[in-house]
Amino acid sequence: MKPYYCLVIFFALTPNAFCADQINLFPERTAFFSASALEFRHYIYTGSENGKVVNHGNLGVEFPVAGFSNGTGKSCAAGIAAAAHLVLYPENLKFAVDNFYATLAVYIEAKLSPKFSVRLYPVYHVSGHLADGSPDDSALIHARAVSSEMVKLEGTCLLSHGITASAGYGYYYHVCAQQGLTDRFDLALQWQPIPDKLICPYLTISGQVIYRRQWRSGFDMEAGTRFIGEQGRGIALGLRYFNCVDPGYYFDRREKSVGVQIDFLL
Repeated sequence: MKPYYCLVIFFALTPNAFCADQINLFPERTAFFSASALEFRHYIYTGSENGKVVNHGNLGVEFPVAGFSNGTGKSCAAGIAAAAHLVLYPENLKFAVDNFYATLAVYIEAKLSPKFSVRLYPVYHVSGHLADGSPDDSALIHARAVSSEMVKLEGTCLLSHGITASAGYGYYYHVCAQQGLTDRFDLALQWQPIPDKLICPYLTISGQVIYRRQWRSGFDMEAGTRFIGEQGRGIALGLRYFNCVDPGYYFDRREKSVGVQIDFLL
């Protein structure tokens, strides 16, 4: 599927969402669940990987710039999203940085009904920064520039009994040091049996299938409980297991780990 096919499909699905009666600048971010939006969470993860203790830190943000609504329940918003992901292997109170990568994306999302939304990323960029901050040039000798850009289209549907499902396709139109990387499919499922409560258990399952000279698959699962205040802010404490392709500098390697994760709901 070529990049412009995603654009054609998105605008074919959402013509009425752009017939705006009201335009809001910098609207409040609405809760939106999708496979790619999982990358823009705030969390700290501690677990075991290949017999070693590993820490992951992720700082993400979604920032709506403009919102459109037409009074019929359909709406559209445009914004940017970004994240920075750090992988640390602590030893003797020292925290060696093994991997650092960043994500930057531009998105348009349309709410077509109370239960169905579509999100388009014209630009979804990921880059690895393994040698950033090196005190000398030794780390730069074998470092490679690693980055990619893709266009991505996703659909999200609210099913019954607190289940939300998401599916998306991305096409890489530019890669650096990742030759052969062309396509990816993402799936995600989230179950919240008692949504909109102060204490809310949850289960999130996501997976991806990525083509880089051959098809590679990955899996990620987290189960726990969210503790949410009156303003919608809070924390989530869960157990997480993942076995997937590393999305940063070591894209040709896999991450496999089990541990505890704390999500910060801001």
